[in-house]
Amino acid sequence: MSTPDEAPQPQQPGSEPPQPGNVPPAGYQPPQGYQPPPGYQPPPGYEPPQQPGMGQPSPGQQYSQPAPGQPTYGPPATHNPAPPYGLGYSAPPRNVFGLDFNNIAQRFRDTRGVPQTLVISYWLWVAAAVLGILTSFVNIFVYRDIFGGLAVGAGIANLVFALVLAAVYIFVAIRLKEGARWSRLVLSILGGFAVLSLLFLLITFNLGLLGSLAAVVGAVMMWLPDSQKHFV
Repeated sequence: MSTPDEAPQPQQPGSEPPQPGNVPPAGYQPPQGYQPPPGYQPPPGYEPPQQPGMGQPSPGQQYSQPAPGQPTYGPPATHNPAPPYGLGYSAPPRNVFGLDFNNIAQRFRDTRGVPQTLVISYWLWVAAAVLGILTSFVNIFVYRDIFGGLAVGAGIANLVFALVLAAVYIFVAIRLKEGARWSRLVLSILGGFAVLSLLFLLITFNLGLLGSLAAVVGAVMMWLPDSQKHFV
């Protein structure tokens, strides 16, 4: 017969881990401050419960401020789709194509809220478009005087191409000052072609080198640190 001193005492919190072979029930959590003894191996199939503040929240669950010393988890960083703050007019979202002619005149001329380096880049792209048209028009008469009337057709075709390219330059430049990242990538590619064109035009002393030079400088200006802030 056992005495009261020999009767089994209830298990104190933090005294022992679950015995091997006994998988804790669902929802079991070890007592606060419990440390398993050295060499302890959890039984097969046992998975420790998820600690508060760890892992990704379930759908609809709000993120809470983690305790000091705990890793911080939150929703992944995404690019802000809204137009840049301080822009002087209503603009399409950054991550869309943005072909809208309702207020195209204001979108063309208004540069409020745009960093100064990006304003310079924008007007350089517009200048490159205008210079491309002017030089193509002048070249029609230059080609006629040098090569005769047969070269007029080639000059007119070159002028049509310059008009199309100018429209692309101006539209993408508008989206550039409206914070669209895709427009900066497109203009970077066009700036690369302008570098090749500039090297060729320097050799031939063609008037088109002015437009190519403006495009190259504009491509550089849109990657300066002050311009980068406009695309965050």
